[in-house]
Amino acid sequence: MSGQNKVPKPPRRPAGRPPDPDPESPAGGPTDLNALQQPGPEQWATHRLITITARLTERRLNRQLAHLKLTSSGVDALEVVAELDTTTLTELAELLCVSSQSLGKVIHRLQGLGFLTKERARDGRSANIRLTETGRAALSTAEDLVRALPEAEADAEFRRQLEHHITRLRNTEHTPLPRTSQARTPMNKERTHGYNKPHDRA
Repeated sequence: MSGQNKVPKPPRRPAGRPPDPDPESPAGGPTDLNALQQPGPEQWATHRLITITARLTERRLNRQLAHLKLTSSGVDALEVVAELDTTTLTELAELLCVSSQSLGKVIHRLQGLGFLTKERARDGRSANIRLTETGRAALSTAEDLVRALPEAEADAEFRRQLEHHITRLRNTEHTPLPRTSQARTPMNKERTHGYNKPHDRA
C-alpha cells in the first residue's frame, strides 16, 4: 500500500486525560449532577424531617453562640441546671435524652469555663452540679441571642405537636420525666430559649 492511501492516526491522548465529550450528546448529559432531581423534604420520612430540623437548628445556634464559647448542647445543660438549682450528671442526662458519657464532656468543658461547679454528694458516689454567677450571666446572654433569631418564635401549633410527640415517645419507652423545680426565682421564670418559651426542656 502506498503512503498516500494510509489513514492518519489520531493524536495520542495524554495519560489520565478523560475522553472528549460526544459532540452529538446534549449539553450536560447524564453525568451532569446538577440536572439530577433530588427528593425534597415533602418526600422524607417523619424521623428524617425531625433529625434534619434539629441538626440545622443546632448549626445555626452554634454559630450565634461561638463567641460565648458555648454550643447549643452547653446552653441546654445550663438551662436545666438553672431550672433544677442542683442536679447530678445522671439526672441531667436523663432529662436531655443523652448518654452520661457524652454529657460528661459537655459538663467538663462548662466547668472549665467557670459556668458550673461540681461538688461531691453525701453518698460519695455522685456529684452535685450547680450554676455559677458567671454561668448564669452567660446563659442570659445566650438566651437573648437565641430570642433574636428570626425563627425563634415557633408557631404555637408546631410547639404543641412537638410537646405531644416527645411525651408520647417517652411513654413508649416507659421513661418517666425527671423531676423539675417548681420553686424558681422570678428571673428564672421569665427565662426562655426562644423556641422553648417557659416550658421545661425534655
